[in-house]
Amino acid sequence: MTSAKEGSKDLEYIRLYRASYLAEKCSDSGGRTERVVIMRMIRSMVTFAKVSLFFLNLYVAAVVLVVVMGHWRIFESQDPNRRYDDSHLIVMRELKEEDGRKPGEDTAFLSNSSNQVDSRTNIRNGMTTLSPFLKERDDRVQTMTHWCSKLKPRAPDPSTITEDKLGQMLVDDKHKFLYCQIPGVAQTDWRRILVFLTGQVKVASHLKISGSDVHSKYGKYLKKLSDFPPAERKKRIQNYFKVMFVREPMERLVSSYKSKFEAKYSKYFHQSFGRKIVKKYRKKPTKESLQKGSDVTFSEFIQFVIDSEHSEENLNEHWQQYYKQCHPCLVSYDFIGKYETLNDDVNHVLEKINAAQKIKGPLGTSNFTYQEKLLKTMYKSVSPKNLQRLWKIYYPDYNLFSYPYPSVLDNLLDFQGIP
Repeated sequence: MTSAKEGSKDLEYIRLYRASYLAEKCSDSGGRTERVVIMRMIRSMVTFAKVSLFFLNLYVAAVVLVVVMGHWRIFESQDPNRRYDDSHLIVMRELKEEDGRKPGEDTAFLSNSSNQVDSRTNIRNGMTTLSPFLKERDDRVQTMTHWCSKLKPRAPDPSTITEDKLGQMLVDDKHKFLYCQIPGVAQTDWRRILVFLTGQVKVASHLKISGSDVHSKYGKYLKKLSDFPPAERKKRIQNYFKVMFVREPMERLVSSYKSKFEAKYSKYFHQSFGRKIVKKYRKKPTKESLQKGSDVTFSEFIQFVIDSEHSEENLNEHWQQYYKQCHPCLVSYDFIGKYETLNDDVNHVLEKINAAQKIKGPLGTSNFTYQEKLLKTMYKSVSPKNLQRLWKIYYPDYNLFSYPYPSVLDNLLDFQGIP
């Protein structure tokens, strides 16, 4: 009996031990499982942090690249349907340069600029009524100011604008006048007027001065703003009446082609550009074409313009963009004249500088503009792809100088059908 009881107790002890062992085993297993789950969560968080840091570094590197290489053409709009935007401002290479202004420096210049804006704001608010003529001209300046302010809200100190940006600006100290000359936009007429106003050439009328003489023989009487030291340049930019004249860009291209390549007298451009264009773009050119360069086609000329813009060389001034010649976002122009309203605009400028009474007879030789039919015929010879490329080159000028999208391109390009 005693032995049976003792055996029964032993079995009970064994059961209790097993139950205790299994409970402990289960407890240890649950703890390990919980620890494994926690460790996996920690590892996942660490991996996520590493990946996030990697992409953050990529983003920072991209931003630095954008700032340093902001003039790359990757920033231009690639969508031909997007006709008006401000991405073109990125390609204005001069605008990415630091203006060198120190804190508190040049407050007088900034004050003058703000006064101009305030006066225009008052006009907008109805305090002054502008004639249709003046309102339209004021709108031109406002449009230009709007686009420029999107990239460079503060006007640069004029003394920091380098000489190469001011080489196209002619100075008339007597009338406190600055004129930025652009070939193909009544440049010769303006040079005649400015030479005549110097009094150095004794003729009855400015129109008596020949076009060739005004660019060569009498060119010495015209001073460029780039010839002055920085302090003198600054004084003139701040205080003189600043003017530039523009023309519908696509029409100006046709004018440049006709006067420089189609005209038989333009030997310089035939030799300097024509021969190069024929050699590069024409299949099986004749020996005469290679020697003379006088039969360049319009489509060859356009291809040359496009390729030149995308190379390191600058476009010739006769087809270079207006903003690259007169730098309207660096120099705050007071008046934007247009070739399409040439006589009225020239007369307004002369009255503004108190010189109108000195100029007698017609103000210019001509402001001939080409008919839409001719423009369409010329551009019809250009491939749709090159028309798109051409638009990308010149649409900054359309935006800055208040020109609508050219109807000649609208007629020739089916934007929905072009990949």
